[in-house]
Amino acid sequence: EEGPREVLAQGGGSLVVAIFAYLLMQQPLLQHLTFNFPELNLVLLALILAMGQYTGYKLSELRRFHAMGDRR
Repeated sequence: EEGPREVLAQGGGSLVVAIFAYLLMQQPLLQHLTFNFPELNLVLLALILAMGQYTGYKLSELRRFHAMGDRR
């Protein structure tokens, strides 16, 4: 829908971020921290939420989808 230029821009941006994340995770200190202290992922999630960059479901949407959980 967006055209080939937009697709290439988004795909290229995703590729750059993936390469950067891969190189970052090759650092021995980060490997140690993420393997031995997985709860640090919660700290990262809190930072993302604090910056307002989270685009998934929010806690406020639980009320909106509550009716779907009642059907059994």
